[in-house]
Amino acid sequence: MSIESLGHLESKLQNLIDKLELTRMELEELRTANTRMEQENAELKQELSAWGERVGALLGKLDNVSEDAVTEEEAAYEA
Repeated sequence: MSIESLGHLESKLQNLIDKLELTRMELEELRTANTRMEQENAELKQELSAWGERVGALLGKLDNVSEDAVTEEEAAYEA
């Protein structure tokens, strides 16, 4: 092999090494972002669950108020 060919091969290898290192850095950044998003997703699921419970409680109260109103109307008709 000529020195020129070895120089060309060295250049290609260095480019591949540089690309590999950049890819590793990007992968680490993506893993970090993924972890952060998984945590955020878990928090949002908890928040959604809490809101669902609140809505359920409010609907239960609304049902009680409606039942009380119907009972009062029935009592008024009987009187």
